[in-house]
Amino acid sequence: MSEYALVLGASSDIAKYICLELAKKNWNLYLTGRNLKLLEELKTTLEESNIEVKIFYLDILDFTSHEKFYSNLKIKPSLVISAVGYYEDQNKARESFVESYKTVTVNYLGLMNLVNLISIDFEKKRNGKIVVISSVAGLRGRQLNYIYGSAKAGIRIYLQGLRNKLHSKNVKITTILLGPVYTKMSLGHKLMPVITLKPEIAGKKIVDASLKNKDEIYLHWIWKYIMFGIKLIPEFIFKRLPPF
Repeated sequence: MSEYALVLGASSDIAKYICLELAKKNWNLYLTGRNLKLLEELKTTLEESNIEVKIFYLDILDFTSHEKFYSNLKIKPSLVISAVGYYEDQNKARESFVESYKTVTVNYLGLMNLVNLISIDFEKKRNGKIVVISSVAGLRGRQLNYIYGSAKAGIRIYLQGLRNKLHSKNVKITTILLGPVYTKMSLGHKLMPVITLKPEIAGKKIVDASLKNKDEIYLHWIWKYIMFGIKLIPEFIFKRLPPF
């Protein structure tokens, strides 16, 4: 019997292609999210690959549900991929605590709580892989997305420490540094094709990085050099730059 992979936030555009890639490799799948209709549609598609697919309602904002959800999985996953993410509007997040709280909780606090639970189980078993999609937005604060970016920076540092802690326990932690992708989340944003991935390409690259036990990887190679340049700009110059 194939192993199980748990995909968090499986109703997202990128997660759909992550699941399709995993199905090609004969992984059984646990799919979580809040949109059960989309999850049911995805399940129907995936079952054509003759794998077992189970769906679960899971709200990353509901901390109290996390432990019960994971403990109820009769067969625990050996691979966890998080496609959980939320980004609406920087100005709205700045003006509204409700919006800023949601941005930080979805992208960092809620996800951290769930990963803590899973990583403790993996540590006991001395086996498992956890893959989290973060963002290049967490590598330097920019006026267009600094609240979202601060959450992504937080989860990146958390994963670095977790990777350090669990390295000797045979638990692999992979951080995906994602640039822009053509998804619902990016609608309304001015995206340059040369630095933007299609979701099906992103999904394949994420699965490849997961199975190769990468530590931290820029999903699109060009962002490694873009962010290298951005991080070199001195703060006294950077703070004067227009939005980008």
